[in-house]
Amino acid sequence: MTEVLTQDRYTKARVVDDPPQAMIRRWLNAGISDFKDHMNTSLGYGLALFVTGWFVLILLFRTDLSWMVLPALSGGLLIGPIATVGLYRVSRRGQGKGGGGIAAPGQIFLAGVILMVFMMAWVRAATLIFAVFYGLKPFAGFWETMTTMLSSGEGLAVIFVGSIVGGLFAALGFAISVFSIPMLVDRDIDCFSAMGLSFNATTHNFQLMIRWAAVVTLLVGAGVLTGLLGLIVIFPILGFATWHAYCDLFQGDAS
Repeated sequence: MTEVLTQDRYTKARVVDDPPQAMIRRWLNAGISDFKDHMNTSLGYGLALFVTGWFVLILLFRTDLSWMVLPALSGGLLIGPIATVGLYRVSRRGQGKGGGGIAAPGQIFLAGVILMVFMMAWVRAATLIFAVFYGLKPFAGFWETMTTMLSSGEGLAVIFVGSIVGGLFAALGFAISVFSIPMLVDRDIDCFSAMGLSFNATTHNFQLMIRWAAVVTLLVGAGVLTGLLGLIVIFPILGFATWHAYCDLFQGDAS
């Protein structure tokens, strides 16, 4: 690995020379190892996500907002990093780095607000995209909307455009949060600096991080397809793995 932008210790992101597959495999193996070492805590976080996810889904259906299910599920990826703060603390404590406290709790709260705004903006964008193709009319139920979208040219256009716009939201949200949240757990640094450093590390390791984002998306997608049940295991493993990714890419924190 070679260092870039090394003026102070907070700007020492690394450009990784190792093959992306090897790095991702190492992060996942480290995440699985942490999961096994902290089984009860890991399953507790996974179950909490499972229950919260189903609570939100049931709430959307019971309030006639079932059309928001897909935007909400995809938007959950934007705010997912905030939910892993406790897992980062566990991994950090396991490495002997302090007593497991959070270095910048107020800044993590601010980061959460920013990511929540991102999610709300995406849901609004999804609503506007639907309105562009179908006009200003009430949404039907979830299954009726999905049937309409999959059986008409307008619906396929909504899916195509929505995927592009949603991908842009997801890419930016991923770039600014993937390392900033673990950094705020580990270091006393302000939220915007951490997000800038996360974005910098992501762009300087573009091939690696695009593959890591794809792995995260595929695993989360697999968990969703199991009725969120798979996320009980997948969520904590990805949280631990992301901590080790942060450790690998930032100077002085290699795992």
